[in-house]
Amino acid sequence: MNLIMPVRFSRRWWLIIGITTLVIGAAAFLVLRFATRLTLEQVIFYWFVVTVVGDVITATFMEAVAPTRVTIGPGDRRFDADCPTEFAVVVSAFDDSRNGRVRIRGETWRARQATNDTTSLSAGRQVQIVDRDGLTLIVSADAT
Repeated sequence: MNLIMPVRFSRRWWLIIGITTLVIGAAAFLVLRFATRLTLEQVIFYWFVVTVVGDVITATFMEAVAPTRVTIGPGDRRFDADCPTEFAVVVSAFDDSRNGRVRIRGETWRARQATNDTTSLSAGRQVQIVDRDGLTLIVSADAT
């Protein structure tokens, strides 16, 4: 059987939760069993509650310290309905094949002029990123 875990909960995450469960659980059981006058059933109940609460606190702390971050690349959108809003600067003029290079976020990317854009794109011109095809940005001067 192949269990698929979400990326958010990696093996490392489960290892830390497992270790804290063992440590908190063992400490809670020893304290409850030998430092109180509770019956065995009460010790087991309180041990379970303390262990679960300890796991929840550990997981919450781990999320606060290292939350998952998603980085959106140039030309990507969070939702299909989002309008592209990033701009780039043409680094090398676009040739007859409508291909060139643009600079965005301090990086130089390959770019292709959008099919509906007929404007000449020369170096230094600001263009809008309208889409992305793999590692090639689709740009348009008409959208600016």
